[in-house]
This record gives sequence, structure tokens and C-alpha cells, in this order.
Amino acid sequence: MDGNNPRLQAELQQKISESRKIVDLYRPIIDAYIVDFFHLNHWNSLPSSWIRCFSTIPIEHLPALLSFESRNTETTVWPLTVLTLRSLFRRLVHTRSKPKTTEKHPTDPNCVYYKQSSLFHKSVKLKKRHEIEQFATNCSRENNCRTLVDIGSGQGNLARTLAYGFGFRVCCLEQNESFVQAARLKDAELWRRLVKLEPKLQNTTPTTPHPVHLHEKVNLDHIDPNAFEQLLRDALNIEKGQHPDALQFGLIGLHPCGDLAPSLLRLFLACHECRFIKLVCCCYMKLSCESSISKGESKEYGFPLSDFCRRTNLILSYEAREMACHAIEQYRERLSGDYHELKIHAYRAAIESIIVRLRPDLKHAGLKGGIRATEVSFAEYCQRAVDGLGITVPESDVHSAATQSRLSRWEEVVKFYTIRLMFAPLIETIVLYDRWLFLLEQGTNARIEVLFDPYLSPRNHVITAYK
Repeated sequence: MDGNNPRLQAELQQKISESRKIVDLYRPIIDAYIVDFFHLNHWNSLPSSWIRCFSTIPIEHLPALLSFESRNTETTVWPLTVLTLRSLFRRLVHTRSKPKTTEKHPTDPNCVYYKQSSLFHKSVKLKKRHEIEQFATNCSRENNCRTLVDIGSGQGNLARTLAYGFGFRVCCLEQNESFVQAARLKDAELWRRLVKLEPKLQNTTPTTPHPVHLHEKVNLDHIDPNAFEQLLRDALNIEKGQHPDALQFGLIGLHPCGDLAPSLLRLFLACHECRFIKLVCCCYMKLSCESSISKGESKEYGFPLSDFCRRTNLILSYEAREMACHAIEQYRERLSGDYHELKIHAYRAAIESIIVRLRPDLKHAGLKGGIRATEVSFAEYCQRAVDGLGITVPESDVHSAATQSRLSRWEEVVKFYTIRLMFAPLIETIVLYDRWLFLLEQGTNARIEVLFDPYLSPRNHVITAYK
């Protein structure tokens, strides 16, 4: 789906309406925490036909539940309701698969990034490297604006690629002063290395300008578009009387967290000089909702955004939005491989049953992570997991018959976890479509694309809008 028209809005409204009916029907599963599996008896909350089916299905067959974009040839006989859900998901969920393309990089032989990519990759992890390269390449196809503004730019890895690699003029706003200082140092180091290999770059400034890094916090709760645009003019040395197009810019965000993404969308709409916005979003669980805003507080909440979803009182719980951020393709791969490592879910749920009995105030407390279930016993796990929490798990509880019975059901925990994840792409689609619909309602031309390989970067959809 692409474009800006009443038919597209109607289609999105219909898909959101159908999706929320599914969420409402299966909310007890969607909103369940896996750590509560034993003490809240999650297994028995499943439909009886599901319990009969999943009690006998081996874990090796579960990856199919997390892959419904195409009809696979399967030998597993799923309950009719599961088959129905998978059919609905194929129609309602926005694809997570990156389209195959034969294009490796822009054909411009002067593209500095592709000529000197190893310099841009220095000290950048594979996941971030993939994201920056794909995002910057996507930005390079925007021919209507060569000035980009990155709010929450961190240490400037993306900005350096856009400026030195693709020739954009980039202004970065970051409230962490140490990040700003680090970004400027890294800019200088990369530029020094680049000009050694590409001496002609010395003569291209300001065609290849340096990124401008500002230590600023933009008040996105009370947007003042005139003040924001003046801030950019001052930073980029643009006089107000210059050519009308001198300041025109695009807003960009590579994984803005929580409410930052909706705030950037509002900033895009408020600023006359902002021609487009391009966001890859994350951390949906950190979005504010109407129920989380204090009475009388004027702050705009982050979800839902569209008039349609607000009118129809769309609600997604914290648990649902948190689940939508999971790496579903990576989990599917773990189910297909050495899935015994997933016994860690049962360890965590078993210790939770002990904790809530001994210390109810520590319910859902954060425990030490990074412990591999295949490398430690449950007793060792208990000792390491609660380190620093101010609690000791009694030996009698660790070795009790009740605990051993729970641990013997570890495959049920994995199956329930997989069933929950089956709904994750639907939840993320609802959030994305609400934002898409919001932009269309405001009269912009907007689209959603898959930009990243989901195995490398699970939050892989980019929202682009123009006005």
C-alpha cells in the first residue's frame, strides 16, 4: 500500500479494526508474562483444543507458527482456530521480509561511502553497520532535500555516513553533552582518514560539509516551529532573507525510542520548512497512552495517534507493546536449532514462583541475565540470578518436589512463549498503521517499507512522509 487517498485510509481503518478484534479475543494470552507461567497457571488459560494439540506437538514443529507470510507445506495438524489466525495474519500483518533486489549500491561512481566503506565501518558493530548503510542509502534516494536534521543523534555514526559518505548537510541535536563531544572527535578522525585516501574531498567543502552537532534539548511537548527553524538557521548559517528553499530539510530518526517518534511526527507537521520525515521506530512499550497522562496535563500522548484510533478507543497494553519489540525471526531460528537453551524461560518462571511467595514486593523484579540454561543447574541459576537483589533462594525451595515438577514442564513454557510471539507482528502492525493513518489524516503522502534484514535488525520498518 502506498499513496495518500481515501481508499487507503479506509483500508487501514478496516485492518486496524479487524486486528483489534483478534487482540481483544486473545488478550489473556497476549497480556500474559512468561515469568508468571507457573504461579498463574498460564497453560490452562489456553483453549482446550490448543492444550490437547500443543501437549503432543514437538518443539521442532513450532517455527511454523512464527512464519505465516506464505503457505508452507506442513505435516502438523493445527487446531482450526490456529489455522484461522494464521490465515488472518497473512492478510492483516504488514510484511517483515525485505524485498529481494539486484541493486547492490547506487551507480554513482563518486559515492564516497561505497568507495571507502571500510573507514565508515570502523568500530561499528555489524547490526548498526547494516542499519546505517540501508538507512543512508534510502535517504540518498530523496532528491527533494539535501539537508537532514537528526534529533537524538548520539555519537553521530549515522550523521557521518550521511555527510561524508553521501554528501548531505546534516544538523544533529543531542542532549547528552558527552555524546556531542565524542561525535565531534569521531568526525575529525574520520575526515582526516578520508582526505588521505580522497584528497579531492578537501576542495569540495561546503559540497561535502561537516556535520553540525548541537548540545540541545528540543521541547517536543510544546513545539515552537518558528523557534526550531531559527535554531537550525543559526546552526547552519542560513540568513532568513536567503533563497526560500535555503532551509528546507528532512527530519530523520534511526530507532527513536518511545514517545520520541510521535513527537518527531508532530514536529514534521508543525514546521513549514520540513519537507519530509523518515523514521525507523522502536521501544513501543515506552509509549505514553491516555491512561498514563495525569489528569489536566496537556502533554500529547504517544499512542494512539490517529483520529480514527482515538475515536474508537484503541488500547494496547504495556505487555502487548513490549512483546511487539521481540526479535521473532531470531527466536524462530533458536526453535529450529539447539532449543534446549530455551529452558531458561522455565528457570525464570520457576524462580518467580518462589520469589512471589517469599517476597511479593519483588514480583517481576529484574534478575541477572546472560545465564545459559545449558551451562548451569537450576540451583546455580538461582544463586546467580538474584545476586544484588537482597534475597537468597532457600535450598529447600530449589530442590522441592514442586519446583522439580515445574522444571520438568519446561517445554510447555517454550510452547506458550511461542504462542504469544505468534501475535507479536500483529501488535506491531497496529502501532505502525496507526502512525501511517495519522499522517494520511493530516494530508501528507506517506508509506511504510521494509528496510532492514529482520534477522539483523528486528525493528525493520521505515515510515516516510512528504508534504
